[in-house]
Amino acid sequence: MIIVPTEKSLDWRHAPLVLCTLVFINVMVFFLYQSGDTPKIIEAISRYHAQGFIQDEWPIFEAYLEEQGDVQLTEYRREYAKGEYDYIIADLLMREDFYRYLQTHVRSYLTPDRFDQWVEERAQLHGLIQSLSYVANGLQANKLSIPSFLTHQFLHGDIMHLLGNMFFLIVCGFAVEAAIGHWRFLLFYLLSGVGAGFAQVATDWASSQPLIGASGAISGVMAMYLAVFRFKKIEFFYWFFFVVGYFRAPALLILPFYIGKEIYQYQTDTHSNIAFMAHAGGFVTGALLIGVAWLMNRSLFNDDYINNDQSVDPAQKPMAEIYEAIEKFRFERALQLVDALIAEKGNQFEWVMIRYNLLKIQRGAALQPAVITLLTLPLLTPDQIKKLERVWLDNPEVHESLSEGAALKLAMQFSALENPRAAEQLFNGLAQKGCTNPAMSVLATKLATAFLRLRDTGKRTHYEQLATQFAQGAERALL
Repeated sequence: MIIVPTEKSLDWRHAPLVLCTLVFINVMVFFLYQSGDTPKIIEAISRYHAQGFIQDEWPIFEAYLEEQGDVQLTEYRREYAKGEYDYIIADLLMREDFYRYLQTHVRSYLTPDRFDQWVEERAQLHGLIQSLSYVANGLQANKLSIPSFLTHQFLHGDIMHLLGNMFFLIVCGFAVEAAIGHWRFLLFYLLSGVGAGFAQVATDWASSQPLIGASGAISGVMAMYLAVFRFKKIEFFYWFFFVVGYFRAPALLILPFYIGKEIYQYQTDTHSNIAFMAHAGGFVTGALLIGVAWLMNRSLFNDDYINNDQSVDPAQKPMAEIYEAIEKFRFERALQLVDALIAEKGNQFEWVMIRYNLLKIQRGAALQPAVITLLTLPLLTPDQIKKLERVWLDNPEVHESLSEGAALKLAMQFSALENPRAAEQLFNGLAQKGCTNPAMSVLATKLATAFLRLRDTGKRTHYEQLATQFAQGAERALL
């Protein structure tokens, strides 16, 4: 479940200079600095493979995992027996505590000559791993350093981690910066990240797992957003499964929910790699910073900006009304509004998808035509095509209702997905019906390319042959 404050829209009269700088630094660090991590990891695993260290270290790693009671041991034993070492090597190279354990126990497993060869090369591999961005500059509880309380805030695990954090920073950050000023916003942002880091490492002072990410600092920004508006009723956007909408509530009443949600997830989702206590620590730190600063200076906030009501963008008003009706479970009213919007402005994926979900609740006669309308929309984005595939798989009763041309166009879109199962299903259905459309050759080629990407040699060859057959059939038809 996601709940985000959306009371304010971006106002360039209060330009978010610090916010833009923070986003820029995070993006540059990820693409210019952290992009070097993957080649280093590949180099370390390749050199480890080439030296044959897995045979030397496996008995020691096995004993180490047994002592730790690690649940991965059973799976690793299976992989080792099959000669599949990559995941095992990647894991043991990343474990700082195993390297220390290894140095204590390895001499008794190796001959003196082999030990001399091992110790120098292994130290170099360990140094390579230690130079990875998140190891060198992440926040580690068992190896605390003052700089890492700041540097960890600008590192991210992958592109989705970065994009998710920057989205929430932008959504909440511009209003906080406008309300409290540029330099105070920067200081409180960084201190929230520091507080988040302390909260996370305090859960396990012996942990060697690096903490990275801006989410702790961003949690502080979200708390500051609520504290700035205090008990004024503001607008929030929520997303719970397929139900989305807006509601208004006193700002600070949402803060305990934020903190409680993170603590609850920390207690129940014990195997997650998400730093829930960092989020909770960021919320608490951000709220405390704003509270103390306000008590010391009652004119801290830009009240003109805070109290300036911003009306809904006229272009967004129909969607706001639709979401409001869904929020109140007035699905009939929401459906009427969506129908009116589509009738006025034409089919757009978001609107047709909302209409489909509303009709799915009713399960009436209008559902099947709505599915066909959705499946025949052109020029979709990759994310929209993924959603469309789910619609296709969930509604097998409409498969036979698609025309040959519509089925071919849909299959072409599905062939670009990571898993081309839906495209393959459409292709086979068309082939069974005796479809001779020249586009079948193109579709078969796309499927062959997809299975090449998936390293499925059998299916790749199969569809290459079919592509040739359909191309030859099209040529004969022209003669």
